[in-house]
Amino acid sequence: MGKNKYILLLPLFLAYLLLPGCANQLPPSGGDDDKEPPKAEYISPKPNSVNFTGNTVTIKFDEYVDRRSFSESFFVTPKPEGEMNISWSGREAEVEFSKKLAANTTYLFIVGKLLKDIHGNFLSEPVQFAVSTGSRIDMGKISGKVFSKNYDRVFVFLYNLDKRQTPDPAKDKPDYMIPVNNEGVYRTGNLAPGNYRIFAVYDNDRNGLYDKELEAISCAVKDYAVSEEKEVTDANFIMRNMTVDKKYYSGKDFFSTLKSDTTDIIFSNIINGQKNTGLVSRMYFYKKSSLIDREYIASNTVLKDTLGNKIRMVYNWYNDSLFEITPTSNYKYGTPCILTFDLGRVKAGLVYTLRFTVAEEIKCIEISGAVKNRGEVSGNILVNAVSAEKPEQNFTRVLTSDSLFSFSGLQEGDYYLFAFNDQNGDSEYDFGEPYPFRPSERFFFFGKKISVKGGWKAENIIVSF
Repeated sequence: MGKNKYILLLPLFLAYLLLPGCANQLPPSGGDDDKEPPKAEYISPKPNSVNFTGNTVTIKFDEYVDRRSFSESFFVTPKPEGEMNISWSGREAEVEFSKKLAANTTYLFIVGKLLKDIHGNFLSEPVQFAVSTGSRIDMGKISGKVFSKNYDRVFVFLYNLDKRQTPDPAKDKPDYMIPVNNEGVYRTGNLAPGNYRIFAVYDNDRNGLYDKELEAISCAVKDYAVSEEKEVTDANFIMRNMTVDKKYYSGKDFFSTLKSDTTDIIFSNIINGQKNTGLVSRMYFYKKSSLIDREYIASNTVLKDTLGNKIRMVYNWYNDSLFEITPTSNYKYGTPCILTFDLGRVKAGLVYTLRFTVAEEIKCIEISGAVKNRGEVSGNILVNAVSAEKPEQNFTRVLTSDSLFSFSGLQEGDYYLFAFNDQNGDSEYDFGEPYPFRPSERFFFFGKKISVKGGWKAENIIVSF
């Protein structure tokens, strides 16, 4: 047949290309680089519609989006029975429900911020709209903020206590599941009025359940009454990755900050020859050998300046191998220091030597402020300044009855300010327990990093519970 063979097959090939579903639809090429996130330009049924009897929802975007990301980011709360089937036409997604939606129910449809366009631009804000299968639409309002180092799979779980008094997030799916935006803010205005128990959950698999082994959870400070008349605006949460607890000091992230010198026995976060160590920098040491115990360390450690003046120290042991040294008297700005450990018990004549210099005052910073409503908060308030780059550099002020706090002598850099009401007196922030329920301790988190250069002060920071 030769050429005729291909001529006869060409119409069949063209017809195959035109069959629906046989090939992905692609946008036109060319033009400027797209850096704008996708937007929903058409939604059906119309948001806040009532008496909805259909079984499909249509969303059209202003550009081509990644279809897989839509499937991963679209969900409905409360979750309908049956399956959801998604079909596409150009920039338009149609979601069909296999079973009829429940009667007299307000459904909240959400496209989370995992949605991205074909150029990789993610949504900056979740798309939310509500539809009611009854004659009225629920309009209960709640908003707040979750403080976390990332927000990709952070959701707020809301349980209506008028339906069940003791929900267990590990077993019971929430009545509503709300994503947060890129700043951790969440808001919805379509809740059924009632009393709610609320949690912030890192729901990695997005199954609406809290996995104790793999996921993180934070409890609210109380239960909340939600109504249509007044919006709840103070349901805030802080995730564990924003705080520094005892577990951090046994993890690989912390140990990666410790370096050894030639002895390979003592490891420290202070590097030999380091300049500009903050006056209150926390100095950690890890001893590799079991031959040197706590008593031996205390008896054979010397800290002095280069003039030979001894500097007093106190020790804080985290375990039998990890300890912290805090210099006290004769420790001043600009002081060159020498710290030595006699390691003769390990090897005769072996000495660990660490040389460093305390920064000049002009290169250190101060952070200060006050608790606004101190009289309304009983018990101790702990104010923490935590380095954004080095979490092990965290400092605490305990306010027993006073309201003023100050951190001076810190290394310049970026800091987070976190305060909480230590109601149980253990000096650790209590995130609460989801089941049996115990609320978290009241907290305050300064909403942005405090960036201070050497010689500067960050003053008048107000802590309000």
